[in-house]
Formats: sequence, C-alpha cells, structure tokens
Amino acid sequence: MRTPSWHRLVCAFAASSLIAAAAHAQEDPGKLFTYFQELYNRHDKNLSEFLIGELSQYVARFPEGEKAPEAQYLLAKVYQEKSDKHKALAAFLKVMSLYPNADRKQEAANEARLIITADNVYKEKRAALLATLETPPAGESPADLYFHYLNRLMALGNNEVANLILDDARKFLIQFAEDTRQDSVLLAIAEVYGRKGDKRETEASYLRLEYCFPESPLLPYARYSRGVVFSKELGDHKRAIEVLGTVVAEHPQSEYAATAQFKIAEIKREKLKDYAGAVADYRKLIESKADSTKAVEALWAIAEIDADNLKDYNGAIQAYNEIVEKYQGDKRAASAMEKAGDIYKDKLADYGKAAEQYAKIAEVFPDYEKAPDLLLKAGSVCEEKLKDYRRAAGYYRIIFEKFPNHKSAGEAKKRIEKAQKKSGE
Repeated sequence: MRTPSWHRLVCAFAASSLIAAAAHAQEDPGKLFTYFQELYNRHDKNLSEFLIGELSQYVARFPEGEKAPEAQYLLAKVYQEKSDKHKALAAFLKVMSLYPNADRKQEAANEARLIITADNVYKEKRAALLATLETPPAGESPADLYFHYLNRLMALGNNEVANLILDDARKFLIQFAEDTRQDSVLLAIAEVYGRKGDKRETEASYLRLEYCFPESPLLPYARYSRGVVFSKELGDHKRAIEVLGTVVAEHPQSEYAATAQFKIAEIKREKLKDYAGAVADYRKLIESKADSTKAVEALWAIAEIDADNLKDYNGAIQAYNEIVEKYQGDKRAASAMEKAGDIYKDKLADYGKAAEQYAKIAEVFPDYEKAPDLLLKAGSVCEEKLKDYRRAAGYYRIIFEKFPNHKSAGEAKKRIEKAQKKSGE
C-alpha cells in the first residue's frame, strides 16, 4: 500500500515543481521592479531588510537588465532611509561606477558627494574621496567598470562596508576570471581582512596571491605584509623571519627588500632578544646600499643595542660616528654626535673625549639648535670632572663669540669670569 501512495506524492511534488518553474520563468523583470518600487513607496522601515535582500537578488539576477541601475539606486535609498549611510554610499558608488550611462548616475554621484561631505568619518580623506568621484575608469569594459568600483570602495577605508567589498571582490574573481587584475583584487581582499582584524584570513589571503600569481609584481609587497602579520598579529616570529627572508632573497631589487631586512633585524631585537643576530642583520641592510634613511635607522639601532644590551660602548660610539661620517646631511647626525658624547661621559668616564665631542658639534653642525647648550655642557664637564678651568673658559668663549644672541650667551659670560678666577688668571 505504501508504494502507490509514495509514488503519487512524488508525482504531485514533481508536477508542482514544474508549475513553479514555469511561473518563475514567466516573471517579468519590469513588473518585478514596479513591485519593489511600490514597496519602497510605503517607506515602511519594517520592510527595509526584506527590500534590501530582494533588491540585491534582483540586481544579481538581472545585472544587464534595463531596470538594474534603478534597482541599485533604490537599494541605496533603502539603506539611506535605514540610516545605514556607509552602505548607502557604497550602493550609490555602484550605480555611478557600473552604470555610467544610467539616468540615475548623476543623482547617485550627488548623493555620494553629500554623504562624503557631511560625515566626519571621511573628514581626513574627504578631498581624495571627492576626487575619486570625478576620476573616470581605465576603460569601458564591464571588468574596467567593476574594477573602478572596487577601487572606490577600498578608498573609503571603512569597516562598515568591509563585507560588501569582500563579496563584490569575490564576484569580480568569478565573473572576470581571465582579467589581468585578479592579483590586485586578491590583494584588496587581504587588505580588507586586515582592516577587520581577521588575522588568519589576512595571512591566508596574502598566501593565496603567492600561490596563484607567482609572477605578480605585487608579490614582494604581499610577502612582506604576510611576514608582518605573522610577527605582529600572530606572534609567530620565526615564521615571519622566514617569509621576510624570501623578500630579501628573491626580490632584491624590490622596494620592499630593504624594509624586509630591517624588519627581520627588528624582530630579532625586540621579539627574540637575539641582539647579536639583530646587529648582523642591520649590518646586512647597510651593506646592501639601502637608502640613507634606512641606513641611518639601522646604524642608530646598532648603537642602541651595543650601548643598552651588549654593553659594547666603543661599538656604540663607532656606530654613532659612522652616521656622522657617512650621512652628515641626515637630521639625526648631530644627535648621533651628542649620543657619542654621552657615552664617553656616562659610561666610559672619558671626560676629555666627552667635552671634545660636545664642542665639536658646534663646529660641524653650527645650526643645530642645541649647539650652544652643548658647548656649555662641554665647559661644565671640564670644570667639574677635569678641573681644567682654562679649557672650560675656552668652550664658554666660543658660545659668546659664535652665538652672541643665544640665551646661553649670558650664562657663558658669567662662567668665563668664574673659570678665570678658579684658574688664577
């Protein structure tokens, strides 16, 4: 008895499915949009989520349909009435990006402009965001338009639209599988996960780019960023060094090679407490003829490690002096000379060298704002530690002669008189 009954049930279900399919096939996009328009005109906030879901599905189902731009614009307005201004902005950007010939394009642009101008979230990058509204896409193909839209979304830098970016970026990967900008979209996905604080997803997304696009020019940056995530976010410092090492070894001409080398040294210094290893890696960076800014940073780090961790005070002085000798034009060179003087005074008790170092700053860097004060310091060291009052007076005299209008000049004059009395002159 069960078999006929079950058979009839299956047949009935199949028949109803066919009827439903036929009805679905007859559904008219124009009439369906009119239905959505009628629902929207009620301005019933209780229907907001329903409309958002239905309109999103409509645009996905009829992306090339005549009413697709209108539906996308309506979706933006629903978000706007729901006070979800960030998603409304994203939806308006989609109208003006994907449908450049749509009647609603200018209205969407105006609405987007109003949100960007009024919302303080966008205050710091307002000018740049408004400029993107005027920037045309690189081409006119659907892929060009979609890519341009993704760039506009990414420029918002707003976590409220992060999931929208991820969804639309994945759609780009599917719809335009042969597009040469797939690596850029994968990179965008990784960056969005990073903004959201999804650490493991960020690392995994950078790795996907490495696997899928091993020849991409974005690979050095992706590898560097992945290394940083391992260290900073996941606490896997050894893995970070391994990944960053591939940037140095496999992309030596990349702009990220020096940065990766510096990061390796920094991790060894700050996270692994491998001070000797850090010094060695900072030295590798200097020897690679990195730009002067990075080289000075590396030498400064070496000096600090030598002085604070390895207690190699002569090594620290040598590193500071190397900054002065090789990178005298760097703004930190004068400070490096001062640091060397402090080590002579405080760590080595070599007061003569300390005074000489302080005084030399006024000669080598006469425009250094602390030069007059350091001449005072040189004189004080001579007076208090060496009891060499003549030498002290000589340093004070330089202040009076070279910096007559400086606030230290008056103090220098008084000290000259006292030093002369002490020296018996």
